[in-house]
Amino acid sequence: MKKIIVIVVTLGIFLLTGIVGCSPTEEPAEPIVLSVLYNEKEDAPFQEDWLILEEYKKRQNVILDVRLGDDADYGTVIAQTFESGNIPDIVLKVWPDTIESYAASGVLLPFSDYENLMPNFMDYIKEHNLESELDKLRLDNGKYYILPGYQREIQVQQWIYRRDIFESNGLEIPNTYDELFDALVRLKEIYPDTTPITASWGGAHLFAMMGSGYGIPAGWAGTRSYNEAESRWQFAPATENYKELYRFLNRCYQAEILDPEIFTQGDEDYYNKIQDGRALVTVTWITSGFDNWNAKLEENGFPDGEWAALPVPESTIGIRALPAVNPFRKGLVVPARVINEPYFEDLLKFLDWAVYSEEGMTLTTWGVEGTTFENTPNGKVYLPNIKTPKNPEGTLDITAEYGLNTLFNLNENEEFEDYKKPPEIVAFLDRSLEAGETAKMSPQLALDSNAIEAIRILDEKIAPYASEAGQSFITGELSIDEDWDDYLLKLEQKGYKTLEEIWNAAWEEQK
Repeated sequence: MKKIIVIVVTLGIFLLTGIVGCSPTEEPAEPIVLSVLYNEKEDAPFQEDWLILEEYKKRQNVILDVRLGDDADYGTVIAQTFESGNIPDIVLKVWPDTIESYAASGVLLPFSDYENLMPNFMDYIKEHNLESELDKLRLDNGKYYILPGYQREIQVQQWIYRRDIFESNGLEIPNTYDELFDALVRLKEIYPDTTPITASWGGAHLFAMMGSGYGIPAGWAGTRSYNEAESRWQFAPATENYKELYRFLNRCYQAEILDPEIFTQGDEDYYNKIQDGRALVTVTWITSGFDNWNAKLEENGFPDGEWAALPVPESTIGIRALPAVNPFRKGLVVPARVINEPYFEDLLKFLDWAVYSEEGMTLTTWGVEGTTFENTPNGKVYLPNIKTPKNPEGTLDITAEYGLNTLFNLNENEEFEDYKKPPEIVAFLDRSLEAGETAKMSPQLALDSNAIEAIRILDEKIAPYASEAGQSFITGELSIDEDWDDYLLKLEQKGYKTLEEIWNAAWEEQK
């Protein structure tokens, strides 16, 4: 009887103290709403019911208010957003050099001040030995303002060529620019309606790829060149190496193997040439392989048409190189004002989880186990209905349907990336990495806000003229031998030497 009384009394105490049963006043926390600027993809339009958004709410109690920017002109969208003063909580897909002036002026939050709120980020940096790379993102005040994405130093932008055309005409794989030139001149004679070398984006992609073969940045790689031998910075378009790049391109133009529409054609015209048999060589990202292009070639009357990756040829000055790969790629920023928001710490904790935690990265790339992928003894695999380069028969596009590999896909998930690639591409890229074909990154140059603004003003005068003159050297409107000195004089009048002085003064102070 005493035992029964003790049990009853004890149970009563538990019930009164709430140890047994549910708390009657416990309410779920209200979701945190974070605004995000996102570059919407034409082939995967944003959907409010994307699975990934539902998972963010379910797992992190976060609702994303997504604001869309045109991916084709996203750089302009970002600039307009920053200058409007109405900056969302998160701005995706920014590059370190494009946000320096905004960071220096106090518009952006210094993440370096809040590393204690981002344990996954700090673990990720340590795991991949990226401390020195992180230091390169710091401005002259010692702080960094971008959460960067990481990638292996494999250059996935490569030369490609019509392997079927070369082989059917008994041509060896070109080993040098001169050999490539000779092969394409021969093919132009056989196929007079072709435009053997073509490119997109006004030629900026091709020039960037070729610039590395001349030891300088070109095209969209910029104009600031580090001369390691002299430990100084130079304006690349005023160097002898750039002159030799123009000389080779002019030679191609005069031989009619360089597409005369290279400076003006849009994406549609470019891809038409790739797929209808007119183009024989170009540069592009090769990660997904060429099945789609080869299928279009077959539809257009080339049943054996085959694009393939081309080992990087050696330039006319003896350099065999691809553009350097920054281990840090596109990142994200947040405005400085968020420090005053009640959800400030929650924002940083969410970003830390979404971008750098294993769970967050798995969700971004693979999705949800049982819905999009499954774990096997050999690693993760997509379910049979998911369409990938390895499974073209799949019917479901995980990006368009679920929003995977979109919003916070900053870090390269190596298992995911290699799973997507055709085996031939994986092998080719491994060979390229082993051969050391990717150029070394230039050191980071720390500039203060005054220097950044001065450079911006100078660049507005110099860049248009340098670009216009470059086109004229390629087409022959300007003579490389006869007009080069006059070109340098005009560049000097527009301030390119002042530009170099600013860079090198900062460099000497930084040493």
